[in-house]
Amino acid sequence: MAESPGGVIGAGGRIPAFTLPLQGGGEATVPVRGSKGLTLAVFYKNTCPTCRLSFPFLQRLYEQVGPAGGRVLGISQDGMEGAASFAREFGLTMPILVDGEDWPVSRLYDLVSVPTLYLTDGDGLVLASGAGFNRRELQTMADALAASVGAAAPLLYREGESIPDFKPG
Repeated sequence: MAESPGGVIGAGGRIPAFTLPLQGGGEATVPVRGSKGLTLAVFYKNTCPTCRLSFPFLQRLYEQVGPAGGRVLGISQDGMEGAASFAREFGLTMPILVDGEDWPVSRLYDLVSVPTLYLTDGDGLVLASGAGFNRRELQTMADALAASVGAAAPLLYREGESIPDFKPG
């Protein structure tokens, strides 16, 4: 498995498959086998300041690529009620998966920080990954996700917003 610093599965590696309950009902499996387009999966925790910085941009991305079939998935480490609270606070409409008690999927992935992001194809091949908030990397992942479903290049950042180039998780 290809890894980058911090245990994050790097480009060229494969993510382990998992199925988790969705906040709001049902369940979802990642990777989305045989799917058209890419998936951006983001592990997060409600109290993480870097996660709180990242999610408004992830929601913007979802709003721009979701109608074309682009998948942006949040993976909460805060249980069902925590996931619902975070979704309400940030106005999230993207699917939010809920890692179980003691975070079995986060442990499977050997996460050391959040947010941790994985851009994958339908077979679980990692095309890009990262930990923390990296403005340029997120835009690059967003552009690839949009291109994979034939959507316009997404506009994540708005003029006049004060956004750091990088913030560790």
